[in-house]
Amino acid sequence: MKNEQTAVIKDMEFLLNELHKEWERPGEVKSSVSIPYEKVEEISRKLNVIVYETQQSADSDGLAFKQSIAKSKQCYVLLRIMRKIVKGKGKCDGQAVDAEFVIELDGEESKLFKEMFAELLK
Repeated sequence: MKNEQTAVIKDMEFLLNELHKEWERPGEVKSSVSIPYEKVEEISRKLNVIVYETQQSADSDGLAFKQSIAKSKQCYVLLRIMRKIVKGKGKCDGQAVDAEFVIELDGEESKLFKEMFAELLK
């Protein structure tokens, strides 16, 4: 019985690691968003808070397995957005341009970004 439980746990860990690898890869570009340079810090702070709170929630023992996996996936999508923003900001800094930059988003990223930052980008 103990060996069966250990095997199941190892299989689950393997599957989660594979999911994490898949979630790190963005999908096909569905939209692009223009981000004003002066909004980058505000967006970054908000994303950091959201990722932290979502991860804390996903790690809590009170969530069902499906809910925990969904929150974990959301964190990966948010982290992909954060990487794109950092890369775009870096290009602006390198070119000494401080107006705005464009990031390309896949369907999941676009949906989350629009839900969270519609009011900032008006």
